[in-house]
Amino acid sequence: MLTLTVPGLLARGTHALGATAPFQSFARYADPPELNGEGLASALCAALGLPPTTPLAPLCALGAGLDVDDRYLIAATPVTLVADRDIVMLAGRVQDLADDDAAILVELLNRHFVGDGVSFVAPRPATWFARCDQVFSLSTSPLDVALGRSIYPFLPGGADGNTWQRWQVEIQMLLHEHAVNQRREARGLLPVSSMWFWSNGRLSDVRIPTFADAFAAADESGDLVRGLARHIGRSVDALPDGLSAILDRLNGSEKAIVALASMNDESAIERFGADWLQPAVAALEAGKLDALRLIADGHGAAVSWVAERPSRFARVTSRLRARQFEIPALAPE
Repeated sequence: MLTLTVPGLLARGTHALGATAPFQSFARYADPPELNGEGLASALCAALGLPPTTPLAPLCALGAGLDVDDRYLIAATPVTLVADRDIVMLAGRVQDLADDDAAILVELLNRHFVGDGVSFVAPRPATWFARCDQVFSLSTSPLDVALGRSIYPFLPGGADGNTWQRWQVEIQMLLHEHAVNQRREARGLLPVSSMWFWSNGRLSDVRIPTFADAFAAADESGDLVRGLARHIGRSVDALPDGLSAILDRLNGSEKAIVALASMNDESAIERFGADWLQPAVAALEAGKLDALRLIADGHGAAVSWVAERPSRFARVTSRLRARQFEIPALAPE
């Protein structure tokens, strides 16, 4: 089983996507899609047999290069909030922080929370985590699910939810009109209004998954897969230019995961179709893969498709009838 995770693939119009040759080829053998309202990371965990309560923060921190012990961790992503009448919207993550600005803000927060047993660390300027000296009873919502929506239904809950909501307000007050944000706004950049806390827990709470090979993009898109591989003591390889570079290494009956970089434009989607999806379908038809899973996301939800190795009869008959690549409706609320 080869699993391809493709962040951002469904964020744009999907009608043209289903009409392209690679996706039409995949549609010949794909089962009906499964929708996951918790996002791509949750869909990948489900594919690996991990429970929906799996804490992703320690895995992503491990994948981002941090030394992760068994302290309680929570992802703390810099975001921009926008007030709209009587609600506050999560406008988006801040991905263009400079190294120096990130260091200034991390130091600011660490000074403020020094007495609360919470410290912030940023392995990348836009990838932050909060390390906690105690375990919290806390429920959180994935960042991608809350994007573009009112924040109130997605704020931290549970027995300690009020504490983290209060801290979130304190952070907003610290960041409001901070010099870093003033400089950013003067350059036409969005401010860092707050932190979005999500996917909390400890590494010891992660059930051990099984897979053989892992290949991951060097940026945040590959952190979860990199962290999963490191957690089970496996190596993870850099992402090659296409599937052909690794096809000979794959054992078709074992689980392998490829975490691609986010699809930021139409050319990236075209390259994915030509360099990854079409060769994967060809390998499926040739019997080099026993199954192919595609996981993609957009508008806060993820969709999974699975295609199994077709019989000779299925390969012949599939070419006699056109099948549309089926994509569930994904629309922001």
